Amino acid sequence: MFDGIYFRIVSSKIEKIFYNISEMIKEFFIKMFNLFINLTNYYKQEKTKPIMINLNSKIPGAPNFKYKEFIKSDTAIRKGIDNTPTEEHWKNIEKLAVNVLQPARKALGRIRITSGYRSKKLNKAIKGSKRSLHCFGYAVDMEPLRVGVSLLDLLEWIYNNCEFRELIAEFFDQNGWVHCGYVEERNEKQLKLKDKNHNYEKVSLDYIKNLYK
Repeated sequence: MFDGIYFRIVSSKIEKIFYNISEMIKEFFIKMFNLFINLTNYYKQEKTKPIMINLNSKIPGAPNFKYKEFIKSDTAIRKGIDNTPTEEHWKNIEKLAVNVLQPARKALGRIRITSGYRSKKLNKAIKGSKRSLHCFGYAVDMEPLRVGVSLLDLLEWIYNNCEFRELIAEFFDQNGWVHCGYVEERNEKQLKLKDKNHNYEKVSLDYIKNLYK
């Protein structure tokens, strides 16, 4: 009889101990999970937070270009719009400069960026596409400055010598610009044409050359 009572008491205490241990373990994992969520959210916020750097600095690997060239916008200045990229967008800009603009600059001479990065507010202000690569630091519009180098020359050189996601001849009949988008691991080398008769249609290089040579 007493053995049975003693056994029940011991069993009850052991059960209580295991219950307390399980609750402590559960509480520990809940705290760890919440910590993970908080750190993840913090990282996301930092990653999407605009970051100002020394705009007069030359881009590593693209010494002929400075950071400020990629964010300059008369519309942003006039309307007081913050056009500061996030850390991730700065990295995209650097890759674009290193893999496309610097090689083209070395081959063809000076290049002017006419439109680079666009914050969401700036893109909305100029009524740009919501899916524009400009909004992620992936794309620029540009024109050559060396005498004797045409928009077609710039387009053709990039097409033959660089990786890119999209390369667009825009309004060449109106002294337009070359649009180039570079997205690492997603460079499909799409060549497109935009003018009064073409609305970002995929075309061949020969087709464009026949129009604008």
